[in-house]
Amino acid sequence: MTVSESVIRWLKGFDASRLKTVNTDMLTADVKSYALIKEPVQNVQSFLSGRKIITDHFTLMARLSSKTDSTRIGNSGFGEALADWIGVQNAAGNYPAVEDAKVQEISVTTPFYLGKSEENDSLYQMTVAIKYMKEN
Repeated sequence: MTVSESVIRWLKGFDASRLKTVNTDMLTADVKSYALIKEPVQNVQSFLSGRKIITDHFTLMARLSSKTDSTRIGNSGFGEALADWIGVQNAAGNYPAVEDAKVQEISVTTPFYLGKSEENDSLYQMTVAIKYMKEN
């Protein structure tokens, strides 16, 4: 299982019905679609022992209806609640299960925001960082 798959499975712990389908690296054109996209940034600290501490960044994208102000407020509420949940899970040490690695931290690095609007829907996004240790 990839790090991306692990994060997707973990995110479903927030709202499994709403996040039932989260695609990897590609957002569909459907309203109420979600995707987790790996960013082209990876911070790696390497040690003489062969151990590495790696930080990967992922953008959670959501295409959601945004016709009315109340709908947009609801979308923002979802994003705020998800960011809060991630913070609570991090504080409790409840991390994604990453194969052959020990997760040390997961956090929101860019809060949920409306990135692009179209006539009836909008693209919302948030960036999440996951820091984990791998032995060589």
